[in-house]
Amino acid sequence: MRDQQHQASHDDAVPPGDIPDLPMVPRGTPEPMGTMEELLAMIDHARSMGTFAYDTEFIGEETYFPRLCLLQIATVEQIYLVDPLAIDDLTPLWELIADPEVLTLVHAGQQDLEPVYRHIKKPAANVIDTQIAAGFAGLPYPCSLNRLILAKVDAKLGKGMTFTHWDKRPLSSMQRRYAADDVRYLPVAWEKLKKTLEELGHIEWMHEECGKFCNPSTYEPDYESQANRLQRNRTMRPIQRAMLHRLVKARDLAARETDIPPRSLLADEILMGLLKKRPQNLEDLAAMPGMPRPVSSQHGSNLLAAIQSDEMPPMSAPRPRLAEETVEQRMTIDGLWAAITAASLATGISPALLTSRAPIAKWCLDHPEENPLDLPDLPGWRGDFLRRTLGDFLLGERTLEMSWKDRGLQLCPTDDR
Repeated sequence: MRDQQHQASHDDAVPPGDIPDLPMVPRGTPEPMGTMEELLAMIDHARSMGTFAYDTEFIGEETYFPRLCLLQIATVEQIYLVDPLAIDDLTPLWELIADPEVLTLVHAGQQDLEPVYRHIKKPAANVIDTQIAAGFAGLPYPCSLNRLILAKVDAKLGKGMTFTHWDKRPLSSMQRRYAADDVRYLPVAWEKLKKTLEELGHIEWMHEECGKFCNPSTYEPDYESQANRLQRNRTMRPIQRAMLHRLVKARDLAARETDIPPRSLLADEILMGLLKKRPQNLEDLAAMPGMPRPVSSQHGSNLLAAIQSDEMPPMSAPRPRLAEETVEQRMTIDGLWAAITAASLATGISPALLTSRAPIAKWCLDHPEENPLDLPDLPGWRGDFLRRTLGDFLLGERTLEMSWKDRGLQLCPTDDR
């Protein structure tokens, strides 16, 4: 996945290494296909294989939805480049990704998968994100594609196409090679990751985490998160938070209608100015500092409606500010966080994938008198991990022993486990 539109000179590009002669690594770099017949033949092949890797190159700075410029598909036998500028209807490909009988491999792929739900109103159905899988298999999270392929396949992906005109035709041989390499190694990398996940017993947890890509809500606008980002650490009354939520939604709908990114339509500081000044008519709205004239004339009524409405959209409780930690509390929190981090590393799960210090601190501060301290209340596989690994430890019913082996932490079995 790449979101760039500026051309890098070939002098600055670092060519990728030779393609290793390995099983499950297809060689060659094809020309982009531009006909429906070629697309359908590729889909038949991918479906027959049962597993394929998928990635996209797009431009996301100019339009509300990123403009797809190239799609890459790879099986263990073939690599395909698809030109979405030449093929108008990609529905057969979206249907393939939404087929639960076929496994789609991506790397940091949420934005690559978004067009599936947008175009056919069905989400991807069977997805493995190798960045997530790596975090359950003893690698850091997030792990870049370059580092993953180097670690698991011992192949080097080149650098240098960070900025390129993916919408220009014809694509250069170097552009095609870099794009192809984004999917070339994913099938073999996944097979190696899967073996490690099965050995560690993390395969079900990994599937649970990747399941978010199969949830339609993942691809719906999250107005609450956008409002929370704008609110930052400001204290707001419920009526103010509701107005901010409505303004964020009004801006997003206007941006979608105009087909430009929301913050290009109306900058964050102007939106927050509307919240503060609360103009009551179009004249006052148009006079707001920095207010673009096309926005006030075309979308001013909807922005005023968002300001003047008394609708209370569904919102979760505001995120409370963490109380200042006393020195004793800090030692307790640091101790618990250290135990969680060490146990996570020792079992092959990246701590950054599991949680962060902030929710652990909140848990401790919310239970100041609890002794022994119960487990933090984390959902899904995260809570399952804590219960299995640290439940008895935090109750004082067993010790947590580790060893340093093969340049890493490992949990040791204990008699009181």
